Amino acid sequence: MHAETYLRSVLSIATLFVIVGILVLYPHHDAFGMSSSGLIIPLYSYPGTIWDQLIQEKNTHDSVPIIAIINPANGPGIKDENYVTGVQNLQNAGITVVGYVDTRYGTKNVTSIESEINSYKDWYGVNGIFFDAMSNIPGNETYYKQINNYTKSLGLTYTIGNPGSDTLPSYVGTVDNIVIHDAKDLPPLSLFDGWHKNFTKSNFSFVSYDVNDINATYVQNATKYVQYLYVTNLNLPNPFLSLPSYIDKIMSSIENGKQDNATVSIIVNTYSDDDKPLNGLWATIKSDKNTTSGFSPFSLSVAGGHQYAVDVANYGNYTFDHWDDGTTANTRLIVPTQNVTLTAYFQTGQNTSNQTNSANILNQTNSSNVSKQTNSSNVSNQTTYQYSQQKPTISYTTSPVKNIGSIIVSTTYPDGDRADYTILSFKIYQDTNQTLYRQIDTVSGNPFYIGNLPLNHRYKVEVFVNSMCADIEYANLEKSTEQLKMSLPLPVGMRLNVLYNDGFTPIYNATVNVMSQDNKTWAASSTDQYGETTRLWLEPTNTNTHYVVGVKLGKNISYTYSPVFLYPGYATVNGYDQEIKITTPWPSTISSPIDVKVYDAKSKPYSIKNGKLNVGIFDDSGNKIDESQVNPRGEAVFTNLKVGEYTLRVLGVKDGSAWGSSHIVLDGTRNNFAIYETPLSQNNQTSVASTNPIQKASSAND
Repeated sequence: MHAETYLRSVLSIATLFVIVGILVLYPHHDAFGMSSSGLIIPLYSYPGTIWDQLIQEKNTHDSVPIIAIINPANGPGIKDENYVTGVQNLQNAGITVVGYVDTRYGTKNVTSIESEINSYKDWYGVNGIFFDAMSNIPGNETYYKQINNYTKSLGLTYTIGNPGSDTLPSYVGTVDNIVIHDAKDLPPLSLFDGWHKNFTKSNFSFVSYDVNDINATYVQNATKYVQYLYVTNLNLPNPFLSLPSYIDKIMSSIENGKQDNATVSIIVNTYSDDDKPLNGLWATIKSDKNTTSGFSPFSLSVAGGHQYAVDVANYGNYTFDHWDDGTTANTRLIVPTQNVTLTAYFQTGQNTSNQTNSANILNQTNSSNVSKQTNSSNVSNQTTYQYSQQKPTISYTTSPVKNIGSIIVSTTYPDGDRADYTILSFKIYQDTNQTLYRQIDTVSGNPFYIGNLPLNHRYKVEVFVNSMCADIEYANLEKSTEQLKMSLPLPVGMRLNVLYNDGFTPIYNATVNVMSQDNKTWAASSTDQYGETTRLWLEPTNTNTHYVVGVKLGKNISYTYSPVFLYPGYATVNGYDQEIKITTPWPSTISSPIDVKVYDAKSKPYSIKNGKLNVGIFDDSGNKIDESQVNPRGEAVFTNLKVGEYTLRVLGVKDGSAWGSSHIVLDGTRNNFAIYETPLSQNNQTSVASTNPIQKASSAND
């Protein structure tokens, strides 16, 4: 592979696999599989001395998980018995081994990727796969879910993706871990302090090279945010030729800095089954040393890495139904290693006669009832609460809610894998009524609870992906809870080839958006030098549905192509089967001359008696494309221009004085434009300028 690709591969693989090994493959290091951070090693050397040194480090620091990324030939290459033996030796020492696969940012044929995964499994018996050159733009999430699912179907237990830089929240969960920094120098810890805090650290890792020395405090702080890391003093062209000089220092820093006592927050929210907040319900958090309660939304600082029991109580006509992870027990056991938010869902009955006004309880805030103080004797500065008023009497047992039930909907792909709930929406109809009974635009999990439904009715449930109806099922709700299984077709890969009107010349750097019929954008890409987009993975279309493709050059030149149909089956056959060619109405070169007429402030054609003028035409970046002198008829002429948006600027030949300017759009439909003299009061004649000579423009094209 190229040195740059080789470097990225090693870094990505090493970082991600270290994290994976800790969480999944070696639970004996951490009973809960989450708290211990580790090392990910780009092991790109040939089996031998370096591999033996890594095994020695593992023997010395056995409690530190290690993931080793192997890369025989920018992929599995040809079977090599030395690699077979080397991988076995690593695994016998307790090191997790993963194989390198290049995904070309989501454009590589899925069939080729699956073939490489098969080779790694059959030849070397690796524990997982490292997907390098991972996409981090909207639209390729399903691509990585597909190759992740295939990896797991073979019995391999861990996957890592490496975009090499920060990614989008939508990619979290497509693989087990993502490398969000793969570059020179250490990443600032603020990199992990944004939206990443909404997810556990097990989702992230980083790789750094050209770092002269490593600070133990930095390593220990970093393990609060990432599951795996790799730092080396080596530099390009191959920073993974050997282990870093301070490898033992890194291992010791991780080993001595376990974050079992780090302070984290547990937040408990309560919602109704139709996703409306129910503030003021009673929540309790228990450890083996303390029990603390309060009204929802309830937040408590605790010591990370310990087990806690989180409990919510029924009140009046509000009855606990399920947690956001689908479990139905009132008490939920967790072992937080970073801030975590739990959401409990309640069914709402019709009985409103209670000894205490439920409306008052539900509208209370913690600030009106709770005085917050810190108890230094509690572990990790755990926050406790004292109540300035006696807490309300809460009924922990209530009469069952009558005539109301729930449908538990689970959605899977044909291979049995659960679908990503973030892309789902639902429509529900009752009995034979054609009027929509309920619409759910976003859901909180898979399985998903559709609550507060009257019993003894038949419900039609439609699930949508990319605004396409993916499945329809029916449920007869005769008891409090019914199960409903829905199946989604596999996503279909689509690549677009965008051309000029000759049907041959590709359009470079056009913006392409794929939309559903309700004008929602589901995928986006720019075209490369061949006019091709990345492969976009979308839900298949169905009867009376289609996609719409929008192509844009700049801000004001656009073309819409529809209908686009995607048929099930292509995604499982060949990643390049679904190719769509789009021929736009734009010429590759405008053959007709572009005529620009110059007028003075009185709207009269300019006369060269007043001095010679030049008209320059500039692209959006300010680069001059061409220049033409104004002729005696007050005209300037340009030829062989490409479709695009340009700025015309008129300057005096003698003194460079600014005359006027105009923004024009060339799309092959118009060849005549005009520029009018800018009044003197608006034109700074003394700063002519190549920087910004024209402050205000007027044009017949505006």
